[in-house]
Amino acid sequence: MDRNALNALVRISQAVGTNPEYVQGGGGNTSAKSADGKTMLVKTSGTPLAAVSESAGWAELDLAAARAVLDAPGLDRIDAASREAKVLKLLKAAVIGGPGGRPSVEASLHALLGTVVIHTHPAAVNALTCGPKESALAELTKPGEAPPLWVPYTDPGYRLGASVKTAVQAYQKEHRKLPAVLLLENHGIFVSANDAEACIALHADWVARCERLFDAKAAVPRGAAAADSAMLREAMAAIRRVWQAKQKRTVFARLSADTELSYAAGDQALQKLFTSGALSPDQIVYTGPRWYAAESLGAAAAAVESALGGGSDKPDKSDVWRGAAAPPRVLLVRGAGAILLADDLAKLDVVEAVASNAARTARLAAGRGGAHNLDERSTRFICDWEVEHYRSKQLDRPAELLSGKIAVVTGAASGLGLGIAQGLVDAGAAVAFCDIDVAGLDAAAKAASDPARALAVRMDVTAEQSVREAFDSAVRHWGGVDILVCAAGIAPAYPLVDTPVDKWRLALEINLTGYFLAAREAAPIMKSQGQGGSMVMISSKSGLEASKANSAYNATKAGELHLMRGWALELGPDGIRVNAVAPGNVFEGSKIWNPEYIKVCAEKKGIRPEEVIPYYVSLTALGREIKRSDVADAVCFLCSEHARCITGQTLVVDSGQVMAR
Repeated sequence: MDRNALNALVRISQAVGTNPEYVQGGGGNTSAKSADGKTMLVKTSGTPLAAVSESAGWAELDLAAARAVLDAPGLDRIDAASREAKVLKLLKAAVIGGPGGRPSVEASLHALLGTVVIHTHPAAVNALTCGPKESALAELTKPGEAPPLWVPYTDPGYRLGASVKTAVQAYQKEHRKLPAVLLLENHGIFVSANDAEACIALHADWVARCERLFDAKAAVPRGAAAADSAMLREAMAAIRRVWQAKQKRTVFARLSADTELSYAAGDQALQKLFTSGALSPDQIVYTGPRWYAAESLGAAAAAVESALGGGSDKPDKSDVWRGAAAPPRVLLVRGAGAILLADDLAKLDVVEAVASNAARTARLAAGRGGAHNLDERSTRFICDWEVEHYRSKQLDRPAELLSGKIAVVTGAASGLGLGIAQGLVDAGAAVAFCDIDVAGLDAAAKAASDPARALAVRMDVTAEQSVREAFDSAVRHWGGVDILVCAAGIAPAYPLVDTPVDKWRLALEINLTGYFLAAREAAPIMKSQGQGGSMVMISSKSGLEASKANSAYNATKAGELHLMRGWALELGPDGIRVNAVAPGNVFEGSKIWNPEYIKVCAEKKGIRPEEVIPYYVSLTALGREIKRSDVADAVCFLCSEHARCITGQTLVVDSGQVMAR
């Protein structure tokens, strides 16, 4: 294996793969050939370009064997499915090394070009390839410069490789060299050069040329007005009900804040374009063969239901645009923006990125005659092509305990709330980390095991408007709320006669009013979704067995348990379970167990501050310190189907310090 070729592959892959202007989702690929011209390293199918490294995301192919795939006898005479399966088999046979994975289906095309190759789908480039096309090339080519090679649209895979081979041979005959730039109709751009830096520079140069070509005549995108909170909640709940009824699983729905998508939703011509078909193979793979439209938020659920097949149990397969590739992914809502849909949270960000790129492509092209969709036959090929199904499936994740669930956790910037929020992410949920500590929130969300499933949301649990806006953020970003965990709390430790009234009132506000406001906001959302839900109140062993000189904490933690029991009775008919977790002393990362609080406890017990934690651990039956993850595990259990018949109960996680009866 040529080390210089590997370095070049990693360099170009990460250079373009980390730029969202160039790459969206899993689109694009790269390659680099060895100095002796015998081998080629190529990105593996389904691997994001940014993930290519020395130890992952590429395969080494015998270069002659990769080129020979296009000369295999009889490929042009068999049906598409058999042909592409044979091509895949031949490409796999050409692999001689690498960390694993199947090579890009366009490996044979890469083999025809220069030493280092980049292929991407930038919006400005696709505005050309989907818009004015070959007619605009003269404006892009500098005097005395060899022109790019224009390739008319051809089905990806063998057909595209064979077409490019013929075109490259003709180009070489005319210009006596390989083309440095290929522009593929309704597809994207290939650039090649002798080394990584030259290839990166050439790619950036041609993207910039296309930007300049379109920017002068392109309309300025306008964002949508802020959606009415009540209408948005109602629309999202209705969409989730429809999806559950038709697809038998939950859905994540996002009202995108992306300006390009908002503009497309409000522009009649662009809406017509996208509801008629797709611009490119990547758009079909990640956002479906067509988008859908609704005149208002109130009509959104009906549009989704129609897209899923109306009154039938299955989508209508008689129409390719409604067809087999996937349920609807993008709904353009006039006056509100675009609602993005995915039954797997891993795909939601990809849908948004690819859809935004397509919307920008169409907006840019509109200034120079407009963009043109792929025809029905080409669309059907992509919908049925195993390679693209494979690429899409690379985003799938194995089901986890709380997959498909959307959670709101208060007090999630630190301490027990942070541990619980992180545990819910680990269990597969999408989690809104809510807290008044904005700086701490951002750090907490970024530190989650999967930051894509962590949303930092400011919430003051004592302020009605702040709580309402935080829930609106969760609904706008993911479509609803299935789980609420109330963990925000304080513990002002004073003897009765020394307790300041402002500290008493603050404890009531945060520990009781905060729980009440959050539950009051979550309940109607869960009810309207029609799929039940789970609430967990984080109380304390002090809610079961009072602790000395802790009046405010004792009262509020006991009050939380009684609120929980009443809410369990009230919300049970809607399938909403309400339980509590009563942790023992959790010292890890706690703001409550701060040095001042530990000093007070030491004085109460007549011990030194450094003896406080060992002392409390010694009081437990297990003699084991309780960690945040222990409490998080209990919360995840109560929120899961394993606890589907448990409500109104208190689960004590204290290593056996308080024996609840």
